[in-house]
Amino acid sequence: MSQRTTFRFAAGEISFELSGSEDFVRRQLANFLPFVERVVGKPTGSPVAREARAVPDLATWLESHAGGGSTLSRQDSILAFALWMRSFKKYIFTSEDIRRGFEEIGQPEPKSLLQILGTLKRDHNLILGTERRGEYMLNTSGVERARRILGIPTRETSGASAALERPGTRP
Repeated sequence: MSQRTTFRFAAGEISFELSGSEDFVRRQLANFLPFVERVVGKPTGSPVAREARAVPDLATWLESHAGGGSTLSRQDSILAFALWMRSFKKYIFTSEDIRRGFEEIGQPEPKSLLQILGTLKRDHNLILGTERRGEYMLNTSGVERARRILGIPTRETSGASAALERPGTRP
């Protein structure tokens, strides 16, 4: 079952809605963003518009952080996927999102994916369940662990709020 994502925009008498798979909405939103910025009074070439068009795919993002030679455990891969999703405003994820993550990086999904998610939740306290069954999100410990395994500065290592999870950003 594919999860649907909806983006709604309204400013004065102008409104529109994008609905479909998350990938579809992201692709279409990049096309609409210059219009949205014009309506709300931001220049088309603003950092927000450039950033929306520059969302890296998971494999590219993971390669830029984990490097080509490193191999992550299944648990660490799941945390990395969840951090990537969180970096681009999807805080809640499902096992299907994780399955797609393994597919995107060309690795087979673990046969015991639900068991691993349960272990990350119950035993390691790195993810939380949400009110809806089958939905998860990173907690602060999970965010810190994912940043550590990917070499992204953490609050512990930087002494301040760390940069967003995108390469080249600063707090």
